[in-house]
Amino acid sequence: MYGKAHQYLKPPYRTARKIKKINFRLYAITDRHQCAPTPLVDVVSELLDVGVNAIQLREKDLSDTALIQLAQPIAALCHDYEAKLFINTNTRVARDVGAAGVHLPANAEPVGSVKETETDDNFYIGCSVHHLDAAKKREAEGADFLTYSPIYPTASKPGYGPAVGTASLAAVVEGVKVPVFALGGITPARVPECLTAGAFGVAVMSGVMAPKDAGIQAKHYLDFLTSASD
Repeated sequence: MYGKAHQYLKPPYRTARKIKKINFRLYAITDRHQCAPTPLVDVVSELLDVGVNAIQLREKDLSDTALIQLAQPIAALCHDYEAKLFINTNTRVARDVGAAGVHLPANAEPVGSVKETETDDNFYIGCSVHHLDAAKKREAEGADFLTYSPIYPTASKPGYGPAVGTASLAAVVEGVKVPVFALGGITPARVPECLTAGAFGVAVMSGVMAPKDAGIQAKHYLDFLTSASD
């Protein structure tokens, strides 16, 4: 299956049911508080400059209006770089700014509820999961890809229990057919461990949200991901 480590770089990523092709390996998750005082749009621009092609805008404390104002210039940048923008939770904002899709947290509505309103076949739905049963459930609902966390101890995921480790990651990868991104405490040096466990790629917040040199840090992740295919 595609979850096997030695197969993880073989596109297109498809199963018996129609699965959208996932063309990114590094999934960058935003936190404008971490990158302050540098404006988030500037940090995202740095990431796109070095080759990051998937951004999740995860700014849960903003109103819809404020989120749209923040998202619009980032959406324009992603369009210019042919990168995918995902909005955390807020499907309406994702639609209004022309994002590629939405990312649903673990406690969010069923994927089917989103599909009822977002009927465009090109609209992606990613989901956060924290155990195998949830991964299977989200896959059955129609998720296009999953993030599984926390793989390692991380300050960004304090409320999700202890780190689950790469053995648990491997079990989730084996248990579903959609792409699984490892999340939580992922440093560039830990990328190979996650890929060996079968992860399709890695999702990172703190590692790419520094107020300075975010692009340089992202390049380290991309280098490890690229070297795995050599």
